[in-house]
Amino acid sequence: MKTLLLILLTSFCCPPRIVVVEKWKIEKDSNLYFEGRSNISSFRCGITEYLTPDTLSFYMEDVRQPVLSVKGGLTINVKRFDCQQQYMNKDLLKTLKANECPELKIALQTIGNFSGPAKNIKGTVLISLAGVTRNMEVDYTVQYTDQRNVRLLGSRNVLFSDFGLTPPRKLAGMVKVEDQINVKFLLALRSLK
Repeated sequence: MKTLLLILLTSFCCPPRIVVVEKWKIEKDSNLYFEGRSNISSFRCGITEYLTPDTLSFYMEDVRQPVLSVKGGLTINVKRFDCQQQYMNKDLLKTLKANECPELKIALQTIGNFSGPAKNIKGTVLISLAGVTRNMEVDYTVQYTDQRNVRLLGSRNVLFSDFGLTPPRKLAGMVKVEDQINVKFLLALRSLK
């Protein structure tokens, strides 16, 4: 009787700790862009093709938790951002300190369990840009293309000032870019099962 009581108590107070590991490859059709506004017009800058092969590993330590731990991320060459306008490209690279800190790093930390029917999930990432690292929450929309491929569409409003940066200005300050930009990205993932 004591043994049965002990088994029942342990099953209620101590959840089963099962580590589930899944590996997903980041496909080259992944992309990242951001949209912003100046006092004159809006703009969009982006990287339309991700060229660095990376693998993300997802861990579930407690089967009752809806959050996965993640190892891996993206490293993006800042000089590859294209704003479709030469002068804007030059100003952006100067603002992002591309010569001193040529890489934007996004390390995924956690993400909602996207294996179920949930279409909208949240996650956390560490973003390193221009020598400054910030922990941020990201909203994702999940799209399954088939059983082995998933697309995570992420978005997050970010301030240049979050990273100690001053938004670009032109013509003696007459053209001013707003501090807030909306970062959007598509992670095209393929299961490595």
